[in-house]
Amino acid sequence: MNRTDDNRTHQSLRAVRIGIYGNTALAIFKIVLGIFSFSFALIADGIDTTSDIVKSVLVYRAVRIATKPPSSEYPYGYGRAETIVTTVVGMSVLFTGILIFVEALKDMQKSEIIGSLMVLGALISIVGKFFLSFYMLRVGKKFSSQALLANAKDYLSDVFASGAVLAGGVLILLTGNPIFDPLASIIVSGIIGYMGIEIVRGSIPEIMEKESSPEMISTIDEIVKDMPYTFHPHLVRIRKLGPYYLVDMHVELPGRMSLKKSHEIVTSIENRIKSQLPSVKEVIIHAEPIGEGKDTKWNER
Repeated sequence: MNRTDDNRTHQSLRAVRIGIYGNTALAIFKIVLGIFSFSFALIADGIDTTSDIVKSVLVYRAVRIATKPPSSEYPYGYGRAETIVTTVVGMSVLFTGILIFVEALKDMQKSEIIGSLMVLGALISIVGKFFLSFYMLRVGKKFSSQALLANAKDYLSDVFASGAVLAGGVLILLTGNPIFDPLASIIVSGIIGYMGIEIVRGSIPEIMEKESSPEMISTIDEIVKDMPYTFHPHLVRIRKLGPYYLVDMHVELPGRMSLKKSHEIVTSIENRIKSQLPSVKEVIIHAEPIGEGKDTKWNER
């Protein structure tokens, strides 16, 4: 593992650990405050945060697995572990939203709520979750980690969920009507469920290996065209494997060029692509003679 990979792993794992510690504190705080305030909305918010702890542990493990070098059993490496965990996170978020919705419907007849404690718990949750979401998003984008980005989206949904709890608490204080607590719970469940669907949708293109890097293809095209005796880069395919990319492409070289020289040129293309695009870990280039019977003058040197 090179220095760049070491730095990515260190910062990614550090971000996940901060998420675990922060969520543990918030979960305990919200559940305890929810019990004392008789607010299921706040307890539901705390349950969702508790599930974030479990999901963060899964992400922590996935990041460590993704950095393992390729093996005979997994010749392309373990980068897809992050994608798998991203899908698991999304499904668990959706499931949590459904459970909270069902419980909220059962709680519609509640008659006693302490709105001031709801407001206090929601405000602290919003501040904490916003910080965790922003921090996780920054690290996830920096290292192109789907797992961290999924965590960031999940934390952001918690900000809106806590906002619904806050609104419910304020309305209870203003009106004295406890119905706003289960209504807030229903809104919380909807926000959580929607974010779960979005997380799963975000992981599907990587699982299906959808082409999503037009800028990278453009850069590779410019690199190849800038090399001597190299023509018509085509069938450029880019596969995302966790935080890394694998490139498969065809280029045309003079038909009379020796195997040794063509190998030197292809190797130069590979090295330049990896130099300009550090996230690319492997480049496979198929060299073929210039098409349609066309060729250029070539004198071996």
